[in-house]
Amino acid sequence: MPIRWRLVVLSTIGLIGILILFHIFVYVLLKNWLIGTEESVLRDKLISIQKVYDQEAFSSLPYSAWLPSMIEEGQAVRLIRNKRVIASVNKGISETVFLPMSYPNKKEKIEKYTDREVLVLTMPLNRGKGRMELYSDYSSSGKYISSMITALVIASSVLLVFVVIGGYVMSTIAFRPVKMITKAVQEFDPARPTHRLKVPNTGDEIALLSRVFNLLLDRIYDLIKKQNRFVSDVSHELRTPIAVVRGYLNLLRRWGMKKPDVAEEALSTMDEELTRIEKMTERLLKLARLEMEEPVQEPETFNITSVIAERVKRWQQVHRELEIVYDARDEELECRSYQADLEELLDILLDNAGKYTEEGGRITVKLRGTPKRIRIVVRDTGQGISAADLPFIFDRFYRAKRQRKNTGSGLGLSIALELVKKMGGELDIKSQLGKGTAVIIMLPRF
Repeated sequence: MPIRWRLVVLSTIGLIGILILFHIFVYVLLKNWLIGTEESVLRDKLISIQKVYDQEAFSSLPYSAWLPSMIEEGQAVRLIRNKRVIASVNKGISETVFLPMSYPNKKEKIEKYTDREVLVLTMPLNRGKGRMELYSDYSSSGKYISSMITALVIASSVLLVFVVIGGYVMSTIAFRPVKMITKAVQEFDPARPTHRLKVPNTGDEIALLSRVFNLLLDRIYDLIKKQNRFVSDVSHELRTPIAVVRGYLNLLRRWGMKKPDVAEEALSTMDEELTRIEKMTERLLKLARLEMEEPVQEPETFNITSVIAERVKRWQQVHRELEIVYDARDEELECRSYQADLEELLDILLDNAGKYTEEGGRITVKLRGTPKRIRIVVRDTGQGISAADLPFIFDRFYRAKRQRKNTGSGLGLSIALELVKKMGGELDIKSQLGKGTAVIIMLPRF
């Protein structure tokens, strides 16, 4: 059953339950009110009869002269003294409901015969030697209540019909945006990255759902874009080394068996190209994992001063022809981040700085910390980057024209940027052609 019909059915059942409770409440309230009113009227009438009785007690007028005029149709009155009826008037009450003579005379009392709808009110006479009995048929009140309940049921039934129709119409209107979302999901096409839902300007849950759905579409299209980009990058970058390997294979087929020097050159070159493919594949997969935001280990607290010192010491051994200096004011500067990612980031930056700095040049790694931030600067005196190349240095496989003679995949800075984002920081590069480059990293401390 669709949610729309489910809501209509549930609301209808709930309304029926409320109406039933309301009708019961009205019935009980009205019945008690009418019976209470009837009892009040009977009590007043019985008091009036008693007053007349007291006035006429010493009179010679018979009871039949004044008692019949005191009661109405559907009522009866009896005067009892010494367990004997001294006067009686009956206008439509069955004698089967009359009280027995042994009934006590000591106090006023009300009796109800609900099966016959008769109300009985008694009051003592002659200081308890007798009593007055007043009977009243309240079936007319029951008919009035029944008519009232019938009218309420009819009105409620009509109301229920309108509520069902109105509920269906309102649920149709309310679920129209949900139908739009369903249609959008069914029509989802990766080839239409601009396809979005219209967000109603209502500020309600449907508007929120539409916005969340559009955000989900943004993420889906972004993932598709990254996937397509990854496939395109891999195919583009593998084309050249594969062509080189294929060329040397053809060379081996022609001359390799006859000329050992040609075979050696071909095998050496193919080994270099395969190593390049292997490294490039690893870096591409690393970059893809970073962009996909795959689950990673929890951040850890470590001494960033000593971590950077170890990486600098390692690269000092690699680039003995360069002067690599580490400048850290605080020897015990702690932070909470991803140590392995920080080490990889430093390796990328120091590797790049070493590649593009001439022999005898200088690389400086500076570390500064505040209670909230960590600032790392890797500065070199190398070739620098031109203003034309600077906006594109974070693009995959991009390498400046002056730097293309150096080996590398062009993925290092792309990976570095994603690593810094993963650590919640910012990465900026300042460079001038011929004057060197400064890479500035800002990381949260905790």
